[in-house]
Formats: sequence, structure tokens, C-alpha cells
Amino acid sequence: MDELALYTTVHPGTRPFLGEWYESLRAQTDSGFELWIGIDDLDIQEARKAMGGRPGANWIQAGPGDTPAQVRERAWTELIPNADAVIMVDADDAMHPRRVECAREHISRCDVGACGLKLVDEEGNSIGHAMPPPEYDTPKDVLPHHNIFGLSNTVYRTQALEKGLPLPKSITLIDWYLATQAWLRGGDLSLDRTVRMSYRQHGGSTLSLLPPFTAENVRRTSEAVVGHFSAVACSLPSKPHPERLSAFRKAYEDLRQFKKQVLDNDERLEEYTSTLNQRPPLLLWWGCVAYPELDHFWNKPMTE
Repeated sequence: MDELALYTTVHPGTRPFLGEWYESLRAQTDSGFELWIGIDDLDIQEARKAMGGRPGANWIQAGPGDTPAQVRERAWTELIPNADAVIMVDADDAMHPRRVECAREHISRCDVGACGLKLVDEEGNSIGHAMPPPEYDTPKDVLPHHNIFGLSNTVYRTQALEKGLPLPKSITLIDWYLATQAWLRGGDLSLDRTVRMSYRQHGGSTLSLLPPFTAENVRRTSEAVVGHFSAVACSLPSKPHPERLSAFRKAYEDLRQFKKQVLDNDERLEEYTSTLNQRPPLLLWWGCVAYPELDHFWNKPMTE
């Protein structure tokens, strides 16, 4: 990949972590990339001050009323003609020194690549877990039920990224939507389990990966997953990969049954959540939704 871009979005929730993020950027063994930053509800000077430096970057300002999806699409639309591939990084996380170097090599042999992540606390200290779990070795072990292709640990060929646009403007799970679209089109998705990112768990995190879960947390998370599947189903590729489309439809039907049998019954949801909290966490994004080993909760009819 001759022309490599690195993209992140900064917003008020990332402000406390921008200094550490910028230091990890400066520590990269491969500095041959162009930096692109989407800026959402944050002043550029404020962002630079929080970083402790003045990075040479293409700053793309959100438009009035832009949703998170539109902020990113606006930036990616400008970026795509100027790069062969783009590394996605969240600005509240930290890159390990060889992240860019290894992403460049990784994307030379696939359409979308993802690396492993170490979970850290708000101060950046390890909390003793990494993603993905050992038994999840390939993309087909993860998609379409869950996700490991985030906007912090992936690298996309820009051609593959462009095919995933435009984004539904109200979509919240942007990373999963993009990865699923690429997968359904028959794209070559690749997983490098080597940890190259520190993934921060803090109060502003989108979801909780680790127990204890509450019934309300499971319900809210599950509703986001239902929204994801609905968005993908409404925007299927014109010529999807037949086996992957079949797998997606089966996963969507499982989710519908999970909603009907678990989410729509308060007592059942409490029982599911209690049982979930007794199991090892599934360290994939959205792993608490329709936890595979608890499928008896939605594959068997409720008893009186």
C-alpha cells in the first residue's frame, strides 16, 4: 500500500485521552501515512491543546446536525480518493508502536484486516483480558453474529470502504455495518490475533464487555444489535455472497427469536441475565446478546 491514511474522530468524550493517543501516534515505527481527523462538537484548537501538539492533519469538520455516521462518511468521502488504504483508530484508545507498520503489511493481502486488542481501564492499566477470545480464530467464527472489526482496530482498502457507503444516517454500529457489508459482498476479511491496540474501558464507552450485566444493559445493547441487523437487511448488496447471505439471515432469525423469547419477557430477561453473569464473558463486541451457549433461552418455547 503506497498511499496509507490513518483516520480517527475526536469529540468531547475523547478529550481526556487525546494526549496519550497522540503520543502513541508519534511513537509509530512507520510514520509514512497521512493523518485524517473528523472533528465533532469540539474546537480544533481545543483538540490540539489536549493532544499536546499540532499534528499535521486533514481536519474534517462535522456539518450542522450531522449524526455520528454522517461525520465519518463526510471525512471518508474526502479521504478515499487520496489513499489506497485507511487505518481506523479510536482517539480514546492507544496504538502499540508497530500498529501502522503491521497494518500496512496486513492490508496488502486482504480487503479488511483487524488486529487484537488488550482491554485497559480508564488510566490505561491492563484489566487482564484481550479480544478476540482464543477459540475465535477467523472472521467466519465471528460474523455475522458478533463483531471484532471495530473503528479502533481495523484497516480497510479504500475501495472496500467506498463500497460500504453511503451509510444509513441514523446507524449507530458503524463499524459492524461496514464489516458486514464487506463480508456480504464476498470481501476477504482477515483477523490478526496479535494485540496491537489498547482498548480503553471507561464511563463513556459504547457498551460493557465484562460482567456483571444488568437486565436493562442487556436490553439496551440488544436493541442496538436489532437496529444493526435491520439496517443491513435494508441495504443488502446487489450480488451478495450466497453462503454468507444465508448465514446472515439465519443469525437475524436467531436474533428475532431472542427478542421474542427473552427481551419481550421481563422475567425471562432477568433469568437470562443472571445466567449470563455466571458464564465467562464472550470478548467480542455485542457478545452479551444471544450468548451462544444460552441458546436454549430462545430456541425452546417458554413454559408456564
